[in-house]
Amino acid sequence: MLFKSRRNLIILLAIAVVAVGALLWAGTGRADHLQGSTYSTSPGGYGAWWQWMEQRGNPVERWRKPGDELTNLPTPVTLLRIDPRPITNIAPYGDGGNVTPQEWEWVARGNRLVYLGRWAELTEAPFTQTVASDQGPVRIQGRRRSPQKEGKILADEYGTLIWRQRQGRGEIIWVVPPFLAANAFQDDPGNFALLQSLLTEGNNPLWVDEYLHGYKDTETLQKEGLASVWAYLQNTPLMLIFLQSLVAVILLVIFGNRRFGQPQAPPSPTSNNNQAYIHALAQVLEKGDRPQFVVQQLLQAESPSLQRRLGNLPKAKESEATAALLTNLSQPDKLPKNESDLRVWLKQWQQLQAQLPPSS
Repeated sequence: MLFKSRRNLIILLAIAVVAVGALLWAGTGRADHLQGSTYSTSPGGYGAWWQWMEQRGNPVERWRKPGDELTNLPTPVTLLRIDPRPITNIAPYGDGGNVTPQEWEWVARGNRLVYLGRWAELTEAPFTQTVASDQGPVRIQGRRRSPQKEGKILADEYGTLIWRQRQGRGEIIWVVPPFLAANAFQDDPGNFALLQSLLTEGNNPLWVDEYLHGYKDTETLQKEGLASVWAYLQNTPLMLIFLQSLVAVILLVIFGNRRFGQPQAPPSPTSNNNQAYIHALAQVLEKGDRPQFVVQQLLQAESPSLQRRLGNLPKAKESEATAALLTNLSQPDKLPKNESDLRVWLKQWQQLQAQLPPSS
């Protein structure tokens, strides 16, 4: 059995701990990936804001294709992109996020990109602060501000929070707080209204990038080879669990059997009938408490041999002394009556055997 070995049990427990940790890590990573998604109802999601826009007659379509396919949309449109990554993972002083050269060209053709989660420097600003705007007070959580001076839309004494950057015939609206209108700010109508005003400038069709959060339409899944069940499992924690279970089974086979190949039957034990009979008889005599019977049988079996060995003694005195010892051990009143007496008698019997020459 696998669990009879303490080493196997420790290995199995270690594998289980690693599997659970990997599963939790994978689940946490997926939850972070949904930050900013309009499908998410978590505090960092934008599901409440998406419904709020529909109720006010500004529906927002969900874009679930790669950014290089934005050229298939009729120009001009406005795309909202909310970076799900922690701002510390975004390269400083770059374009602020996942904006490819093809997407820059798409913006230059007359489209608009509203990007939430732009990298900015840490400042002395308080973590939570209310900033006045044309749409009402806006609650900001975060200490990052940009020193950007041109195209400011929202700023406070610590720096710029939202600004406009022209790109050809289009523009990019950079927003530092990634959670400007997240579900956590449902009680702050100014936050929702401010994001609405940023999107509705120009009256373009509105889209929100959900491809960035892992959502893909059927056509994209087929192109990327993710339509099959096997490919789906490869991109979920289930595949990780399967692979870890397979490794666990292999390790248990190795450490449990300590070999590969066909199983070998253990050699059958050779039986010794004489030894088994003697052992069984000894157990019976021990339980019956009959040391006299043991001595009588021993004397009966060994007397002829002892007589011959006595005749081979070189000196008469030694022969007489040994014969006297044999006679003494054979006296009925000298026979042992319990186990301790039997041990003493057997010790004397061994001494007698040692004094005699071998039988010729």
